[in-house]
Amino acid sequence: MNQKIIVLILFLSLISTSYSQTISGTVHDTRKGQPLVGATVYINGSSIGTITNEEGHFFIKANKKINGSLVRSYVGYTSVVSENPDANKAIEIILQPDLDNLNEVFITTDSWSREKKIREFKKQFLGDTKAGKSCFILNEDDIYLNYDEQNKTLLANSDTPIIIRNNLLGYTITYDLQAFEAKYDQPKKKHPLCKSVYYDGSSFYKNLSENDVSLNRFIKNRQKEYNGSFIHFMRVLVTGNLRKEGFKLFKGTRPITKDNVFTILQESDYYIIRMKQNFLLKYKDQKHSLVTKEKLEEPFIIHPYGAYVPPKSIRFSGHLAYDRVGNALPLDYTPPHFKEEETTNE
Repeated sequence: MNQKIIVLILFLSLISTSYSQTISGTVHDTRKGQPLVGATVYINGSSIGTITNEEGHFFIKANKKINGSLVRSYVGYTSVVSENPDANKAIEIILQPDLDNLNEVFITTDSWSREKKIREFKKQFLGDTKAGKSCFILNEDDIYLNYDEQNKTLLANSDTPIIIRNNLLGYTITYDLQAFEAKYDQPKKKHPLCKSVYYDGSSFYKNLSENDVSLNRFIKNRQKEYNGSFIHFMRVLVTGNLRKEGFKLFKGTRPITKDNVFTILQESDYYIIRMKQNFLLKYKDQKHSLVTKEKLEEPFIIHPYGAYVPPKSIRFSGHLAYDRVGNALPLDYTPPHFKEEETTNE
């Protein structure tokens, strides 16, 4: 099945300032003003996080160049996200009970069976790749699914974070799903054709506790998954040499340089990028991916670890379009050779 899929994934809305920081604060219950013990606090999309202690306090040390939004969550409460946490002062957080997750939209019946809906959800959310197929959702019953007949769209949400075990990359991922929609052609088929996917949420990674043999396997698999990924490209675009890392840019069949596509202005801890044209991206012997931007005149920002804003501005199709949550690595993942270097011309 050689179908071109266009994917728009909300990566991470990320802003920050310097190299290292300690973020601290307290999480309270809005009803009684009591501290919430065991609330999860983490940098979105990373493996950096903790839980609140008996007094509701938390302390997180992180490299500011990772640039992740700070997420605070607790079962039965609405999560709170801070896009630019201030490490210079303690953060006071009040969580409110989540009274809105009634899932009214999913009460109606539709023509897709639960089996078909969960199969398509896992395929489009986790991915149909080796990594995606190596993932298992540990709380499938918590996911609400509905097929919208009129718009030929599969919708999904969950009252509680989705817990994913990735046996290929060695992570347990807690994913707080905020939005999911997959649009289809020929939806009556047993295996319908998906033409576009969009999902949004926050994620927290934990390493699986395995023996040394498993850990070595995870390390090799992570390196392999990182190579040629979009976050690999974004990091190298601003801190390294694209061709040296194995990336090539094309306009049709004609090779072009990154100077033909981008103008890059380096600030203290981020880069302002302007994209002059859409382009084809190829990594070593992988197939091409088409990278497009709706409004070329509008700049975007890339941080040294590959996070960029605004997250909805870039679309890609082709090879990279098949990567999903199952292929994703935490934002703080660094391969052995990764360096935060000055931008180089090619």
